[in-house]
Amino acid sequence: MKNLKFKKVSEVEKNLQKLLNDYKLSNKLTVAKIKSWIFNDDGEGAMDASNRFQKKWIQYFKDIQNIDELNKIMQVFVDAWNYFPHKSLNNKSPQEVFEQELAKQPKNKKDKGPANPDFIVGGQKIPWDEYWAMIKEMEKLQVPFKNWIDHEVLPKYKKYLEQTKLKSKKQEEHYEVANIFFERVLHVGFFNLGQIRKDFIQKEFPHWWPTHVLMSNLSEKQVLLSLKKLFQFLELVYDIDTKKIRLD
Repeated sequence: MKNLKFKKVSEVEKNLQKLLNDYKLSNKLTVAKIKSWIFNDDGEGAMDASNRFQKKWIQYFKDIQNIDELNKIMQVFVDAWNYFPHKSLNNKSPQEVFEQELAKQPKNKKDKGPANPDFIVGGQKIPWDEYWAMIKEMEKLQVPFKNWIDHEVLPKYKKYLEQTKLKSKKQEEHYEVANIFFERVLHVGFFNLGQIRKDFIQKEFPHWWPTHVLMSNLSEKQVLLSLKKLFQFLELVYDIDTKKIRLD
């Protein structure tokens, strides 16, 4: 925790204004408007609120394809989120809250840095080492499922979409939903298709999409319809009974 370097709010404001000027956005987006978004953040927790904020500003940069350029833009907005006040934090910024908490720590604790945190899994506290050992074991068990997804399902689904009368943009959209769906399925910890809960498909994933897939404008309903197409494909090609999912 030594040599922590904090920015000044004026520096963050200056960088944000320069960004708006550089991309000729000053007539569409202002520092004041961005501050208002941040101050009135809303969401189901801090992460959800942050993702919703990202969804707002990224719409103004959706034509940018270069990852390095997009990362630089993102850093400016991350600083804005961290250094501007939030109503939910009693009009303080996350940086102010962090500095206040840091000041409460004994000096020797500050110098040592934070200890590895415990994780809460299924309502039980698990030490850092045990948690990561569990994650590694889960990843091993998922290998056959992941290989099936990567080498069987997704390539065949892409060809399947190409054979439809859908426009190329719509094909890409459906493929993206399938790809991210399976990424999320693995991240959550499912080991095979039969394990995936109906609520995860019908509610949790479509609800998760709008606030986490930043470059997409799909609604929950559109995501659900795309999943319906994916599961129709799985039923057709792999003779998998998906009736229990009831996406109709």
